[in-house]
Order: sequence, then C-alpha cells, then structure tokens
Amino acid sequence: MNSFRAINPQSGEEFGPEIQNLTQAQVSAIIEASNAPLLSPADRSALLSNIASAIDADRSTIVPLAMQESGLPEARINGELTRTVFQISTFAQLLATGSHIDAKIDHADANYGMGPRPDLRKMNQPLGTVAIFAASNFPLAFSTAGGDSASALAAGCSVVLKAHPSHPNTSRAVFEAIQKGIAASGQPKEIFSLVEGNDPQITHWLATHPKISAIGFTGSGAVGKLLMDLAAKREVPIPVFAEMGAINPVFVTSLAIAERNEALVKGAVDSALMGSGQFCTKPGLFVIPKSHADIFVAEVEKYLSTLSVGPLLNKGIADRYSTSISSLASLGSVKAIMGNPGVAGISATPTFFIADWATVESNAELLEEHFGPTTVIAIAEETQYEGVATALEGQLTATIQGTDKDSVEGLLAVLAEKAGRVIWNAFPTGVSVTAAMQHGGQWPSSSSHTTSVGTDALYRFMRPVSYQGMPQSLLPDALKDSNPLGLERLVNGVRTKQ
Repeated sequence: MNSFRAINPQSGEEFGPEIQNLTQAQVSAIIEASNAPLLSPADRSALLSNIASAIDADRSTIVPLAMQESGLPEARINGELTRTVFQISTFAQLLATGSHIDAKIDHADANYGMGPRPDLRKMNQPLGTVAIFAASNFPLAFSTAGGDSASALAAGCSVVLKAHPSHPNTSRAVFEAIQKGIAASGQPKEIFSLVEGNDPQITHWLATHPKISAIGFTGSGAVGKLLMDLAAKREVPIPVFAEMGAINPVFVTSLAIAERNEALVKGAVDSALMGSGQFCTKPGLFVIPKSHADIFVAEVEKYLSTLSVGPLLNKGIADRYSTSISSLASLGSVKAIMGNPGVAGISATPTFFIADWATVESNAELLEEHFGPTTVIAIAEETQYEGVATALEGQLTATIQGTDKDSVEGLLAVLAEKAGRVIWNAFPTGVSVTAAMQHGGQWPSSSSHTTSVGTDALYRFMRPVSYQGMPQSLLPDALKDSNPLGLERLVNGVRTKQ
C-alpha cells in the first residue's frame, strides 16, 4: 500500500487524512537538503527556546490529536507536552552557557614535562545530519520533538525525523510548530525535516544514506539491532544510539514485605501496568523471597483482580502481546493471574506470571521484555539474589525494595554493573529530565553507554576536534585567545573566562 491512515486505539477505527509513503527519491532529497548553520551558543539557545514556545503555543491543537491517535488520557498527554517543552528549554539553558562546547586550550610550552608541546585547542563540534526515529509509546516526549530530536538540535546537528505511523497527525502538528520556532529564529527550515510513511524500506533508506552521520532510536530490540547492522555495513559506518528496552528487575527483600506488603504490592502492580505496560522502564521481573512469597502473591492477586488497563497503542503491539501471553501461559510450572479484560478498541487483559527462579531461568521467554500489561514474579531464596542478578542481561534500570536493616551491598554492586540506573525503594517507571539522569544501560538494553534523557544526551551527537598550531584568524570563536563568546574554558589546566 502506498498510503495509510491513523487508527484510534479506543475504537480500532481509521480516521484522518491519507498519509502517503515517501519514495526513496523523496527521502533522499529531504536528506540532501538538510542544513544546520553553525550558530553561536546564544543563537542556538534562542532557536531552541523559540521551538519550545511554539510547541507550547500549539498545545490546544496537538493534545487532542495525540489523545485520538494514542488512546491516552488528556492528563497524560498534557504532561507529555509539558515534558517535551521542558526538556527543549533545559537544553536551551545549557547552550546559553556554552559549557557543552567543553573548550580546552593548552598553549605551546617548550618546557613541558613530556617534552616540548605545540599549541593545542580542543572543542566539541556537531556530527552533521542525524536521523531520528520517533517512538510509538510516547507520541510527544520521545517522538517528533522528543529527547533525541532535542538533543541532536542542541548539539548543532540538522535533524531528519522519521515520524511513527502510530501517530502521524500528531507528528505533523508538532513538526509545524517546530517550523514556526525555526522561522521565528530566522533560520532555514531545513534544520528540521519530516519523513512520513509505514514502508519498512524507509528505515533502510535513512540509515544508509551517505549524508546521515548518526542515528537516534527509541524502540524495540529488533529494529534497534537492524539499524545497528545497517549502520555497520555502510561504506562509512556511523554510530547508532539505540535505547531498546529491558525487563528492569525489582528485587524485594523479606523485611520490606513484612514492613509494607500492601503498599509495596500496590506500587509494584501500578508500575507494571502504567501506560498499559508500554513503558521501556516497566518492571518486567520481580524477584521475591520464598519465605514471604505467599503473602506477596496473594496481595498481588487480590489487587490485580480489581484492575483493567486502557487500550494498547496499536494493533502490532496488541498482536505481539497476545502471542507472548499465550506462549508464557503454556509453560509448565508457571501460574498465571489476570486482571479484568479491556472492553473496547485495541484492548488487552493484564496478566502476571509466577514461577520459581529455576523455572524462570530455564525459560528464556520469561526473561524477555513483553510490551503490554504483564510482568513475571520469580520466587527465590534471598541468598540467591546476587546469583539471580548476575544471570541477567544488561538493563536500563534495576531496583531494590528493602529496609535500612537489609544488607544489600553485594546485590547493589552487581546491579550497578548491569544497569544504567539503580533505584532504592521506588519504581523505575518515570524518567526525570535532569543532568544526573542516566537513561541507557548495558547491552542489550542500549547500543552504547550514553544516555537518551537529560542534558548529557546531546554529547551523543558531538565529536571533539583538536586544532594544533592554528593562527588566531582561523580558530573557531570558542578557542580564540580573545574569547569573544565569553566562555569558561580550561586553559593550561585552569578553568577561567580569561
């Protein structure tokens, strides 16, 4: 098919205009036209601020579209739009300081301890044109103007955005707002371009085009690994920054259950079902102590029986969820407990699986991410916890639910080796936009050790360049002795604005 329409998950019905699949020639023309002028930190900060303001100003248009295409409630979508604006504005504030350039100057020194050194000056520079693939599960915060796009723009790159076919009209509305912000800044519209379509070949065309210098992706492991393979086989390989999900294990101690079982179970179930279980940080594995398993599981069964979830985001997710649940339910020595079925649209029934650790460990599918309202509860001796953690693959997050009386130093050390973010007495759903956030973990949860959330995300799309013995007239402003940008720089090992 050469076109498609959006589908409302609440009803399962198509709506809106026909979205045409772009041809290879059209995709190539968009990439070739992409353009990112080298702007001063102040000018690029203003660009991002104008984009953030334009998106916020179009809230009344964007929110209803996103609700209709995702089936998510208004409060969630409004919160996502606020997050989208906030993270763009946060990058704007960082750019205004110029600290992301990380300028370093080492003057020539004939008496340097390792022998005479030349004049060397180093700074971060943008990679070029970046292909960003929007996520299905966050139609705003990880989509058209989401964290990947915002960080690439902040790095000084041009962005070619592949809109997700689950929310094409939302993508168009956000793209139009971005273009308003670019126009208000007096910059070329080709700083940010939109590619539409549900033809799988579009992914190949973007990843292999010679002008694309990096890829940002949030989504499934299958597509993330495909992008990595395509990027590696190019004549000139490029980096792929893929955040691909995880099971995000939660280890629960017996003392924690004895102290707060009801509240603990409510938090655990709510986290697993948040967004109908379609968060990459969903806890997909709870490891509980054999000594207190009965009371924990009984409370889960009691609470889950009162719950249902909203529709899944699209039919593809729903089909994969149904297949996974059927497969897991057929395993021997595994107990399934269910919540209430959804009643309309692309619906799903919350289903949890319970088994001892030996069964879980011997059935690989119980340790895979299953997008949707499901999780696995593994029963083990607390003395096994470090061994369980060691047996797991790399994770986005890992959590310990314990008390001050627990001795968990050994478990924590193992989890810190496995996960990008380790959590104490909270749940992993929810990723704060802040400088100290790490959203990215060990393989296969991510393709690199970088973060896709927080201000450090922009460094994925920059590279350091050294200038040796260069005359002042040829140096970038950030590295000139006169310091026309007023940056704080590391000069001969000393931080200074001089």
